[in-house]
Amino acid sequence: MAVIERPRFSCMLGGALATLSFLPGVVPIIHGAQGCGGGLFGAYTLGGRLGTGYCGGTGIPSSNIGEKEIIFGGAERLKTQIENTLDVMKGKLYVVVSACMADIIGEDIEGVINQIENKEKASIIYIDTGGFQGKAYDGYDIVFQELFRQYIPKREKKKNLVNLFGEVPGYDPYFRGNLEEIKRILGEIGLEVNQFLTPGETHENLLSAGSAALNIVLSPVHGIKIVQTAKKTHDIDYLVEPLPVGAIATERFIRKVAERLELDSEKVEKVVKNEKKKYYTYFEQVTDYITDTDVQSYGIVIANSTDALSYAEYLENEIGFIPKYIFITDFLSESEKAQVEEAYFKLAFGEPPELVFEMETKAIERYVTQRHHFGEADEYVETLYPLIILGSSIDTQLANKLEGDLLPISYPCYPAVLNKGYAGFRGGNTLFEDILNLQQKREVKVIVQE
Repeated sequence: MAVIERPRFSCMLGGALATLSFLPGVVPIIHGAQGCGGGLFGAYTLGGRLGTGYCGGTGIPSSNIGEKEIIFGGAERLKTQIENTLDVMKGKLYVVVSACMADIIGEDIEGVINQIENKEKASIIYIDTGGFQGKAYDGYDIVFQELFRQYIPKREKKKNLVNLFGEVPGYDPYFRGNLEEIKRILGEIGLEVNQFLTPGETHENLLSAGSAALNIVLSPVHGIKIVQTAKKTHDIDYLVEPLPVGAIATERFIRKVAERLELDSEKVEKVVKNEKKKYYTYFEQVTDYITDTDVQSYGIVIANSTDALSYAEYLENEIGFIPKYIFITDFLSESEKAQVEEAYFKLAFGEPPELVFEMETKAIERYVTQRHHFGEADEYVETLYPLIILGSSIDTQLANKLEGDLLPISYPCYPAVLNKGYAGFRGGNTLFEDILNLQQKREVKVIVQE
């Protein structure tokens, strides 16, 4: 069995906790061992140094079961914890989530919830999230699936209301900035947007999700199960489109959404024109630097299936770089890999980068360095220089070996990320700014050394 020495995602419970912690008015309660809450908080903080929120991190209520409960059952301990949480923590919805230990011993969690005497004070639901059942992205999916099944009410549809899915808190480090920018853009063309996970959202946004005319998924894989469930339970149609990064992808995204919802074409055209004008005006400010220096680089993208294709497309079609490899780092089934490949073949690359499904950091490093030995350039060996790697903070060693520049865009991401994003028009400008600054830092280093 292969060992993943530097994992790029956590278990299902980790993704569920990260999601629940950012939903306004929602209080998670863990039924599991003492280390689960703290350990998984430590895991998703690596997605941009995420904090705890109102009821997250080490402050998440937990039954903290141990050996005694494993032998005799932990129902009473869970009941006590739920009752104490209702007394202490203010919330609109309380969600009991199970850890591996509770699942293995077969705890009747729904039975415990039915015994709570004062449960009329707030809604309480149970979601089965035993960590061994899947990865963090599955935890995100199952949370919203169960919210549509158990909690979100059916309401009359609002023509211009849409829900956004596909960006997983923490495990997509720039999820807040990305979601806020896409919400801004869709708002410009006349849509009301629920994206649930940023400070501007309220619990009413969650309750109104069933009124949406359309669910939009920003990933070829993650979020698909959510919108399929919502289609069955609330009869909401859905649209799957890549995360738009830069003007070209964002214009395409806007037109797809507008066409699907039959929006006013004149208004859409005006918004696209104005946004593109502002977008390219910022590029004009660095035109002299771009034309006077050779800023074009090779590119390697190392990220999950939501982000990787979008960043690779941006490198080639938006700023003229040469992406050579796209590494997909989340664990996918064969059908999910096929979904990613389908999305990959729809993209317009001059010379398509190689698409590789690989989770292990060392294996990625070997894959590239065995094909490109730094300092050896002849007809048999292509040197990837200059090189920009859009990857994780743990890809530093690969960047060092190839004397490339690393911009952390995927999990784990050690730099702090507040509301920064790379999606949309504004995000595309920000991404180019960060890439240029990396390259200038390399130039300054050379000058100083000389």
